This record gives sequence, structure tokens and C-alpha cells, in this order.
Amino acid sequence: MSAAPLDVNAAIDAVLTRKVPMPVMAGAAGAVVIGLLAFVAGLFIDPVWTWGAVIVGLVYLIGISQGAIMFSVVSTLTWARWSRPMKRVAETFGLFMPVVYLALVLFLIVGLRVFPWHPSTIVEGGPVHLAPESIAVLFAAKPFWLSPGTFIARQVLGVGFMVLLDLIYLRSSLRPDLLMAKLRLGDKAPGWWNMVIGGATDVAKEREASDKLQAGLGVVLGFTYAFIMSMIAFDLIMSLSPLWYSNMFGGWFFASSFWLAMQSIGVFSLIGLDWLGLRGWIKPSHTHDLGKMLLAFTMAWAYMTFSQILPIYYTNMPEETDFLMLRIVLPQWGPMARVVAVMCFIMPFTVLLSRGIKKMRGPFVALMLCMMLGVFLERTLLVMPSIFKGPDFPWVNFLVISLGVWIGCLGALVTFATQMLTRMPALPVSDPKLETHSWDVHVHAHGAH
Repeated sequence: MSAAPLDVNAAIDAVLTRKVPMPVMAGAAGAVVIGLLAFVAGLFIDPVWTWGAVIVGLVYLIGISQGAIMFSVVSTLTWARWSRPMKRVAETFGLFMPVVYLALVLFLIVGLRVFPWHPSTIVEGGPVHLAPESIAVLFAAKPFWLSPGTFIARQVLGVGFMVLLDLIYLRSSLRPDLLMAKLRLGDKAPGWWNMVIGGATDVAKEREASDKLQAGLGVVLGFTYAFIMSMIAFDLIMSLSPLWYSNMFGGWFFASSFWLAMQSIGVFSLIGLDWLGLRGWIKPSHTHDLGKMLLAFTMAWAYMTFSQILPIYYTNMPEETDFLMLRIVLPQWGPMARVVAVMCFIMPFTVLLSRGIKKMRGPFVALMLCMMLGVFLERTLLVMPSIFKGPDFPWVNFLVISLGVWIGCLGALVTFATQMLTRMPALPVSDPKLETHSWDVHVHAHGAH
């Protein structure tokens, strides 16, 4: 069996005519407006909850954007062919990372007082809600780590370094594709492509140089991703409960961020299948492979979550059990924990065992959307109980502020991604691994999808 010849001219020519569908543009812009209104209203309703919702939005967007970069990196390092039709969508999400970085810096400037360890914290009850002797122990153990200056410096420098590597990697990936497209489109090509292409003229030479740089830089990005994303988890989430710590929390966070990114890439690619011209490229075999990856990471998420809960349970140390009991046992948070368990493990694990569901566009998209909502609730469950100590679940705060800010974050991501994908090919057009290998045989039950 031989593969069909690779013809990417349609993907290149589409750059000249592709426009963002008006419903998508209006919906994404409306979502951004909802997010801004929710944030402003939240500052009047409950500033502490609002800044907590901002933290949830930040770690959620960082997970999607940086996880998408790693999706591209992993595809490159493993020579994967099944993921190539979605590689450009992933890299477009990755291009949003500088915007998220600027939002993070702005938060560090104006929103840091939401952390209970901050000397001027706005969290009710004073620093860390603890007895004076506990506060003394805390700051005696972490006087340097839990200080505003050090906190800001390591976030700005650490995340900034990762974003710099991201941009170098993305430029390397885009360069041969944009050069190939420019050679076909000529003067009709967008002018900003020249900043990426530079003086390059030979597609084959640029493809070879790009592959080498992506392979080498991908390894560096892998280690950087693990280290910096762990630091983000420790700082932005774990330090909200300064006396609680888990060695696995950083690894759990960057693994679940990669999982979230795959969900987001799958949803965007399949919903935009016709608009992006991907229908002939993303086939049931590709979605089946994506579904298998999601199933694997669903099990990994459950395993790593249980691996953190189990030792907290059997050691029964107050500084650890408090974090767990607060989120699982208390009536204002327990129901959300059970919903998270269903949406992040029980439902996707059960459904993704089906080979057919992974090949059906509508049901598969619906499942991934539910998983994305589940991860949002899980991030909310990690953040909010650390700063909100009310006796009842604040439904108004959650429905108006948290959901509004989250919708605004997704609206900003969709707005950016759709605009970028109207200005460049939606496929890695110069990549030879975009073509299905002649040995690739995909088994279908009874010849059906």
C-alpha cells in the first residue's frame, strides 16, 4: 500500500481567502467582554474571590498554551505522524503564551495581595489564617521563598525564559512552512512573514535546519517545561496554603496541563475542521490516536491524584490532612470534588474505552469539552478553598465571577488563535511527516468508524 502524493497547495492558497466566521468572531469577542465585566464586577462583589478566579484563569491558560508547545515538541521528538495535522493548531496556541506571560506579570504587580502569606494580604483573618505560633514557624522556615520580591523575580525570570525558548522553537517550526508558502503566493503573502523567513530562499535547506533545531531545542524545552511549570504550581497554587506541600504536585500539574492542552487542540481542530481545511487531513484514525493519548493521560491524572491523596490519608499529619479534608469532606466543597472525579476520570475513562466514540466527531468533541470543564473545576477546587473560608458555597461568586473570568480567558485564546490561523497555513506544509507512512494501517471494527 502506498501513500497518496502530498498536495498542500490548497492549504497554502487558503491563506488568501480564509476569514474568521462571523459567529465565531462575535462569540469570542462576547466571551472576552463577559470576562472583563465579570472581573470588574467581582472587584466590587468580592475582591478576594476575584483575584482567586484570575489565578485559576492564569494557570488554566498557561496549561493550554505551554502544554500545546509541548504537544508540538513531543510530536517532533517522537517523529509522530498522527499528530502532524494538528501541529499548527498547537503552535498557534503556543504563540498565545507571550500574551499570557504579560497577563501574569500584570497580576504579579497588582494582585499579589491575595496570597495569605503576603504582608499586606487582603484575605480575611490576616496572614495565612493561622495562630501566631504557626505563622512564626512558617516564616522562620520560608522567609526568603515567601517574600513578594523573590516571588515576583522567579516568576518573571523563569516563565520569561520559557517563553523565550518557545518563541525560538516556534520561529524554527514556522520558517520553512512560511518560506514554502511565500514562494507559491509571491507578493500576495502577508508582509510579517518576512520577519520569520529572513533571507532564506531554499525550502529543503530550511526544513533540514528546522528539524535539527527543533530536535535539539525540544529536549531543552522538555526539561524547562517540567521545572518551570512545577515552579508555577508551587507558587501560584501551593503557596496559597503555605503549610501544605506535596512533592508530586509539580509533576501532577505539568502532566495535567499537557492533558488539558490535548483536549483543547482536539476541540479546536475538530470544530474548525472545514474552516481550517483540515477535513482531508484529520481522519478518524487521527482522532482515534488522540483519544488513546487522552485515555492514557486520564489514567495518569487519576493515578497521580490518588498517589498524593493516599499518603496524606495514611500519615494523618495535620498540616497535610487539612488541605485534603477542606476540599473533600466539607459540604461547601465536597460536591465539587465529586463532580471533578466524575468529569476528569470516571466519565472520560469509561467513554474513551470505546473505539467508536474516539472516531465520531460530535461525541468526541462533546467529551473533550466536558473534560475541559472538569479541569477548570479542578483548578478552582485547588485555589478557592485556600482563600475563601465561608460556611456555604458562594454560588453568586462562582457563577458570576469564576465562570465569567474563565469564559473570558477562553474567548481571548479563541480570538487570538482564529486571527493567527487566517494569516498562515493551518498545516505544517513543508513537513514530510504530514504524509501518512506507507506502513501505517489502521484497523476498523467491521469496516465502520
